[in-house]
Amino acid sequence: MSFGVIFLILAVGFLGLITLPKLLSRRQNLEPDPKPVRGDELEIWPFVPMPIMTDTEVIFFNKLKNALPEYHIFVQVQLSRIIEANSDETSERSFWFNRICRQSVDYVIVDVDAQTTLLAIELDDWTHSSKARQKADDKKDKALASAGIAIVRFHAERMPSADMLRYELMQVIETY
Repeated sequence: MSFGVIFLILAVGFLGLITLPKLLSRRQNLEPDPKPVRGDELEIWPFVPMPIMTDTEVIFFNKLKNALPEYHIFVQVQLSRIIEANSDETSERSFWFNRICRQSVDYVIVDVDAQTTLLAIELDDWTHSSKARQKADDKKDKALASAGIAIVRFHAERMPSADMLRYELMQVIETY
């Protein structure tokens, strides 16, 4: 091999060593850094604990526990944890999920298997008298009924006794 060919091979190799890392780093830099989200830089976020139920809801919860000791009672349950769209299409499931994702029910009665939802309970107070709230309640009722889950509503001002609760709720559990 002549000196010129060896020099050419070495020169091309040297240029490759110089430019290859720059090309690789340029590829990595093509992906922009994610934009910072306000608050992510804070070491501690501005949250404090809050009660999961109001005082009235706690009173009703205790009556429910006395009325239905053989079942599990969950409180403040998101609808998306107990019902889902039965469509095979992702876009359809997403659409229906978005219709219910921010809604919850006050109480859910679940069978001893801890998986079978028997019924949902709402404890309505004065806030349920507005048109907007009634519309939201209608959507919630429709979603649960469509999934085959009964919803029972009680008025906080006319809260029944534990015995009356048991009678009314067992009627629904046994017939729904």
